[in-house]
Amino acid sequence: MSMNLPRGIISVLQTPFTPAGAVDDASLVKLIETALRDGANGFLAPVVASEVDFLSRQEREAIIRLVAATVGERAPFIVGASSRDIEECRHFARMAEQANAIAYLVAVPATLYSRPEEIPGFFQAISAVADLPLIIQDLEWNGPGLSMPTLIRLKELVPTLAGVKIETVPAGPKYTAVRQALGPEFFIAGGWAVPQMIEALDREVDALIPESSMVAVYSAICRAHTGDDRAKAVRIFRRLVPVLAFTNQEIGLSIAFFKRLLERKGIFQSAIMRQPWSGWDEYNLRIADELIELYLALEKETLEERLD
Repeated sequence: MSMNLPRGIISVLQTPFTPAGAVDDASLVKLIETALRDGANGFLAPVVASEVDFLSRQEREAIIRLVAATVGERAPFIVGASSRDIEECRHFARMAEQANAIAYLVAVPATLYSRPEEIPGFFQAISAVADLPLIIQDLEWNGPGLSMPTLIRLKELVPTLAGVKIETVPAGPKYTAVRQALGPEFFIAGGWAVPQMIEALDREVDALIPESSMVAVYSAICRAHTGDDRAKAVRIFRRLVPVLAFTNQEIGLSIAFFKRLLERKGIFQSAIMRQPWSGWDEYNLRIADELIELYLALEKETLEERLD
């Protein structure tokens, strides 16, 4: 089931909000169009970087319909169907089929990492309502995530399980362990470990699934690496590392930074967010704005080189 899943850069769509706090449809469409222009190979939404835990069910449904209608046949769309409520996951798995998505993604609930014997039943219950490929998000911010025996058991018990998005500590060796255990057709992607992007590409992950504001540069790195110019990929990546190091401190800061970047680029009309975080002060805001200028210069060079 993994053969039709997108390879390369799958863009996680942030959720824009109007100054009044509503979902900003026009900015979301602009984000999709920009990501397509910049080389996105697919889309995923709504998930953690989309502030999914702070969206109502109706808002999630509207976002899925809007993304599906805007993307159309131009790129694959994976629906984020995660929730702590299994019935909510089942609802969005069904909706993924209705939206003609290529797959749906469900995260392992954090509480189940300490009760691994319950994990197969959780995913069996969700996958029973949809025939689409299922991608499991193995997200444990400060831990190893699913054990290999649990992943192997899941593959045996869930017929539609097509892949895993690995966001654990460390991620690199796990990419390789999963590949060796589950074979070349099992879809493996990385996300939060994008500061180790070159390692992920060296280990031949199928896709990286980062946020959407820096697609042009992510795509340039990926194209160079897959085009057998690893040295060029490393050169571009190392110029991006200061941004990645700053933004991967904490998820709230990450969302705030990339929304500020999208506002600076004129894609979002505001950088308003619902995800709680400590907020900017004069020091980290100065660094953020310096890094935004660094990124914009790198993106400009990357896009100009692509046109040449």
